[in-house]
Amino acid sequence: MGFKRLIKKGLLGGAGGMIEGHILDAIQKKKETGKSFRECLSESVKETISEDMPGTSHVYQMGKTDGRKQGTVEQAKRDEKIMQKKCEDHERERHEWEKIDKEKDELLDEMGKNL
Repeated sequence: MGFKRLIKKGLLGGAGGMIEGHILDAIQKKKETGKSFRECLSESVKETISEDMPGTSHVYQMGKTDGRKQGTVEQAKRDEKIMQKKCEDHERERHEWEKIDKEKDELLDEMGKNL
């Protein structure tokens, strides 16, 4: 959507160009979000530079994607450790329950013999 948004801002500005387009876009965002005009104008300009302009948008998207991939790899390692710990805990508890179950069966057998 970046390039379309860039053209829209240029068309909004009419003969005044991008500056008026940014101002009109900021006014529209202000109505929608309720933020201050200055914040909306800053977001509009940042949006244009980092996401909409053909030269800079590719660099911006590459950095954004690289960060996500790295974060995903790190999260996968953390999740794997957590799952291994849960698996080990489960196995330990399973052995404890088997031991308790065996002791219960032996006790019932002993009580059955005495009756």
